Amino acid sequence: MSNWITPNSPTTDLVFHAGEYLMKIRVDTLPVNILTEADTESDLTRTQCQPCTRCVPQRQPLFSPRASLSYGRISCSSSRPCPPWNDIECRYGLCHHDIRYADRSYTRGFFSTETMRMDSTTHSSVEIPSYIFCCRIDSGGYFGELSRRKFSYCLNPIGLQGRVSHIHFGDRAAVHGSGTVTVPLALGQLASLYNVTLEVFTIRRARISFIGGSGAVEEGNIVIDSGETLINLPRHFYQKIMLAMTVQIRLDLYFRKDRSLQLPSMVANFRGGDVPLKWYNAFVMTKPMTCLAFGDFLVGFYKMAGTLLFKPFDCTNA
Repeated sequence: MSNWITPNSPTTDLVFHAGEYLMKIRVDTLPVNILTEADTESDLTRTQCQPCTRCVPQRQPLFSPRASLSYGRISCSSSRPCPPWNDIECRYGLCHHDIRYADRSYTRGFFSTETMRMDSTTHSSVEIPSYIFCCRIDSGGYFGELSRRKFSYCLNPIGLQGRVSHIHFGDRAAVHGSGTVTVPLALGQLASLYNVTLEVFTIRRARISFIGGSGAVEEGNIVIDSGETLINLPRHFYQKIMLAMTVQIRLDLYFRKDRSLQLPSMVANFRGGDVPLKWYNAFVMTKPMTCLAFGDFLVGFYKMAGTLLFKPFDCTNA
């Protein structure tokens, strides 16, 4: 996002629903509220649009392009190709998106433009005209190029009812202070993803190296994906973590609540920085189970600087 939006920096609410954190934004010249997924695995904003043949159920009405005064579909031709995003192609004179993700979910629809509005740090409205997004009409299984520079979020614990998380852009997205760990972004298969390199996962004195198929720690082996509820690990790495955990607490990664349970100290040893995990960072309490997770961090994405920042934080007070 360009410098013209700062210091009046955009900020908006994040709402947890059906396993995802959804971001509230407004579109159209006569603003209509819509929900989009805050998903760092995608470099495009996606929202469900009418008519939708297969869409995820939602309480809020689907966005209606026909009712908007500022909506437009992006046209294309042999002399005017579609914008250079992955999974965007020209069909019948219009740019279509057909995106498939690592967890085998997919989304299809039209490459579109719209006027977008967000609240700001000065309590006024920030308007972004001709904002490019994907109008989704088919999906299985919605975040976008809101900032090429800097953004941060702090997600409330799963299951905490009535609490709203926040995502900030521009100057308000600064992450600093005691406990902040800076990790360099790494090259991955897709330049649009936020990859880091996890070298070792430490559980008390046990150090588990994240060895890839090449027999060594591979560059960019972890994608920081806010749109994925679960952490997806290769089976061999998961089994080593599970073994170390069961040795330490003599239980599986999912275990019954027990106030007397002594949870082990853990550290995510990224290339460039070590992130200590306290019990409230590493475990999520969901009745009647306690699950291994990675939460209660203020996470900053500094794309221009090529860094990712973690700061332990009580996200209920963010």
